[in-house]
Amino acid sequence: MAPDTPLPSENALAVRYGVSRITSKRALNELANADLIYRLQGRGSFVKGHHNPSRSHRILLVIPFADSHGIGNYEQGISNALAATDWALLSMPNDQFARLPIDRIREEYAGVIYYPTALNEDMRELINLYLAKIPIVLMDKTIPGIEIPSVTADNESGGQLAVNHLLELGHRRIAFLARTPFWETFTGTVSARFFGYLNGYRDEAESDVDPLGWAQALTNRATPVERAAFLQAEKITGLVVENDLEALNLMQQLHHLHWQLPADLSVVGFDDLPAAALARPALTTVRQDFVHSGEQAVNTLLAQMNNPSSRLPVHRRIPVELVTRQSTVSKK
Repeated sequence: MAPDTPLPSENALAVRYGVSRITSKRALNELANADLIYRLQGRGSFVKGHHNPSRSHRILLVIPFADSHGIGNYEQGISNALAATDWALLSMPNDQFARLPIDRIREEYAGVIYYPTALNEDMRELINLYLAKIPIVLMDKTIPGIEIPSVTADNESGGQLAVNHLLELGHRRIAFLARTPFWETFTGTVSARFFGYLNGYRDEAESDVDPLGWAQALTNRATPVERAAFLQAEKITGLVVENDLEALNLMQQLHHLHWQLPADLSVVGFDDLPAAALARPALTTVRQDFVHSGEQAVNTLLAQMNNPSSRLPVHRRIPVELVTRQSTVSKK
């Protein structure tokens, strides 16, 4: 919406969207707190003009994938949030972005939404953006100690939801499978999911379980035959996997080895990608709201652009939910 456009009143918003006046008032208050609107007593609420020190009206999405099939539909949420504004969205892969001079970024883009490939690979670019005071929001990752705002799913809660579901089904030997060797740094998305799994597992785990050792062993056993043998040797009946792609890949490998899923192994993934519901058996997974995450990233970025000197919430966690399907059953 253009700057200074009047917004509907609290009552009008409540009627239009079928919510209470309390809800519409809260929504307007959140927009005001984010510095996206301003209020004039007796006149109402108005869209605040975006402060844009560059001449560009373009926002850049830096993302390591050519499509959203591997990470979820963040781009839809970003586009939704920008639809009523005069900002244009462009996207670019991380390796191409790394070759851009900082002066060109400042000149051509008013702000950057950045999905890191891995923090250790992208840190130089992120530090350069931070020092250049270019508005930036991270997706899916956080950088402890640096005031770069970020938007992530509540991965710790997700890990706990996954393991609690398996515990409720009677499983007691539950492992965590990750392609990422998260134990090298114990930071990032996969570590957060592992810690959530660990927190949920603590009170019900058998005395001889070894969650970290199991995770390392499963990652280091590269072939399906080796992984299958390890799962059988350790009598593991439930598995929490770092994401849906890894979970679906493992399920396919075990199927080729004549495992009966979920009878032989109950599997829970993360993300709820479209393929999860189409698998056989359909994958139980922790759903994150990619669209809402994208919308929150835009709101956070626009708040920076409106008021560059203000201190923003460093980290926004988006709630997750468990989606139960046929890949998990009660332990025999």
